[in-house]
Amino acid sequence: MKTKINNNLLYLYSENCRASFSFIAKKLRKSPQIVKYSINQLEKEGIIPFYYTVVDYSLFNMLLFRVYFRGGYSRGLELNSLIKKLIENPSVVSVYETGGQYDLIVEFMAENPSRFNKELKLIISENPELNNHDIIINVVSHIYPRYYLLGKNKMNYSNPLKEIIIGGDRELSKISKNQKNVLIALVKNPRERITSIALKLKINAKTALSVMKSLEEKKIIRGYKSSIKTGKLNIIHNRITLKLHNIDPLKEKQLMDFCINTPEITRLNKTIGQWDIEIDAETISQIDFRDIYLKIRDEFKDIIMLFNSYRIYNKIKHKYINEEKI
Repeated sequence: MKTKINNNLLYLYSENCRASFSFIAKKLRKSPQIVKYSINQLEKEGIIPFYYTVVDYSLFNMLLFRVYFRGGYSRGLELNSLIKKLIENPSVVSVYETGGQYDLIVEFMAENPSRFNKELKLIISENPELNNHDIIINVVSHIYPRYYLLGKNKMNYSNPLKEIIIGGDRELSKISKNQKNVLIALVKNPRERITSIALKLKINAKTALSVMKSLEEKKIIRGYKSSIKTGKLNIIHNRITLKLHNIDPLKEKQLMDFCINTPEITRLNKTIGQWDIEIDAETISQIDFRDIYLKIRDEFKDIIMLFNSYRIYNKIKHKYINEEKI
């Protein structure tokens, strides 16, 4: 029997997977035991498939390249084998299955374009079916809370409107050995207890906690999130791409304000390549998505040259840094 989904719990845990069960229980006015059981069920049913630590990769002088691959391979075992290879590649930080013009979105992290190009060429040489693709360079990402999960309860469980911004033009961040080791541990397992991390690193638990807090204060770590398999909740995940022209700073700000104030919009990427903006929206129905899509087209038609959208069916891997590059 499927678990009845508590959207408020899903929201709280998706925004901070390190939150204690007692903290969430207090917010929801339930017992910690019920919260723990509910989260275990969400994991068991694959609604929460994995967790990830949001790291500002730009502080490590890294670049994020997003490659949109068109078909050229069949579904089934061949695709699964290809995805397995991509997931195991240390340069690949994210893999999404999509529909429409593209079949896969793969994110690579590299120190420079030359390094990325070598990695991409190597993968394509081993998998010629990936030869048809478009490359996007991610400039900066704005990550928004999944406010749509809260419905009318938004004010009960959320802080004032907030966003996480990663990427952009940042100065290289120097970190200590302890900071590096704690960060790697949290990237590998965002939910690992600080006492466990301290034991593995052979440092005092208070020291490990202090180091984690310093990483957060320096804005190296920006959050600890749960991935949600939207398809299991009958939520539709679409990505809108916009090519802009006649860019007016005021109009661009209005677009940013529109995105942060639309609960279904969970992410905005500024990019270089085939398009300039990517907007992710998660909606209950295709009609709701179409309403958002048409509003963007209508309200910002003065600066939009080209627009398109793609369905994202499955987020298989999602990280913000390769721990080997820290």
